[in-house]
Amino acid sequence: MVNDNVQNTGLNMPEYMYQKQEKPIQLITLLADGSSSQNQPVAGPGSPMRIDLLNEFFQRFITTLAKDDDVNEQVRINIMVFNHEVESVLEMAFMRPRDITIPVITAKGGTDMSLATIDGITVTEAAYQVGKTVGNEHYRPRIVTVGDFEDSLTAEAVKMINEYNDAEMMLFDGFSTIPLNTEDPYFREPAIWCLKEAIPDEKRRLAVRTYNDLADGYQQYADLTAMAIRIRTRTGEGEKPVILPEEDPFQRADNKLIVPHFNDLI
Repeated sequence: MVNDNVQNTGLNMPEYMYQKQEKPIQLITLLADGSSSQNQPVAGPGSPMRIDLLNEFFQRFITTLAKDDDVNEQVRINIMVFNHEVESVLEMAFMRPRDITIPVITAKGGTDMSLATIDGITVTEAAYQVGKTVGNEHYRPRIVTVGDFEDSLTAEAVKMINEYNDAEMMLFDGFSTIPLNTEDPYFREPAIWCLKEAIPDEKRRLAVRTYNDLADGYQQYADLTAMAIRIRTRTGEGEKPVILPEEDPFQRADNKLIVPHFNDLI
């Protein structure tokens, strides 16, 4: 079950979350897989541990957003780590990037991705409603799941994702460590769970081609997500974002991620 910060959506949030802001707010909930399966190397012996790459992702993602003054003022980040339970790991939920003491995640326990998904949506919706109450405008809140996806989603979780996605009330994406290249020796076809089930729009499937790409993939995903958020926050609410050619990570020769179009993430 969730900890006291999020139980019954009784959010412990900083004071500025209850104040009127001049510009639209981008709410982001990061759902991090902290189950014991993360205590495995990404490929063979000597390769990085999954949990270490996950911690590097947090560091890179948050510090990237904190660099830009405008983005720092418009973005609010919440981090929830899940195994068989869900825990909010920040001092307070939905904080500005610069206000966050970046946590170090340790891996243990089983996996309940459905519980994490439902809690993440519920908490993000509660924060959105708080903002509306004080008159704030919002971009579509984002739910970002990062982990190895070694769990199936319940019908309840899938239904909740689809409802929010279809109504364009939230944006779902995530980074999967399952490579999509069938020739990779570590490829496996998920028997129960598939990427499309958790991320309804297949254009938002984010993965790497091979396990050997995973370390670079985590770094590039952090950069990609941060860039998408920076572009979103410089765009007026409801306006179509303008992506400069040099900003599209998929145009880079060293890109290791598989996803069709960058603008599907904005």
